Amino acid sequence: QTYLVYSGLDTTIQSGDYRPSAAMTPVEIARALQDALPSQIEFTVLAGWRIEEIAALLATSGFDISPEAFLAAAKSPPIRPDFLPDSASAEGFLLPDSYLLPRETDAARLVRALLTNFTRQLTPDLREGYEAQGLSIYEAVTLASIIQREAMVDEERPLIASVFLNRLRAGMKLESDPTVQYALGYDEEMQTW
Repeated sequence: QTYLVYSGLDTTIQSGDYRPSAAMTPVEIARALQDALPSQIEFTVLAGWRIEEIAALLATSGFDISPEAFLAAAKSPPIRPDFLPDSASAEGFLLPDSYLLPRETDAARLVRALLTNFTRQLTPDLREGYEAQGLSIYEAVTLASIIQREAMVDEERPLIASVFLNRLRAGMKLESDPTVQYALGYDEEMQTW
């Protein structure tokens, strides 16, 4: 307390959760009390988000990751699971979920965590189901992304999936608005993807 007052740091103490160690010096404790950011950050990825939307969230996440660094890591992932083609980005495979990660996580580690979680959720039953439909995992995830954007309510998804699978089997185009919307990207006028 004396050091804080002497150094003038007593007026800049940040409220937060701290776990000082008995091995810390008074100076180290005083510096720690100036930084209220947690050592672990909860980062939530929502279903249907593009990699650009995930990147935009990083500015307020507490991580020191630039959107550009994240996009580079997602476009050329630090790990490449067996179902991800060599030239493919990790988009679509960054599993929507809440993640508790160390504050010093970098872009590569974040992408790795999201991809690893996807891989863990990919059960043998899912793999067999995709195979039974004649789809690779990459194709199934791509199709699921289109279906997710096409459906207005969850109950419509099985019907839309059936229509799209029938079109693919017949060699037809999907004729789906979300594919065009994805290709167009960000709409400045509407301020949305």
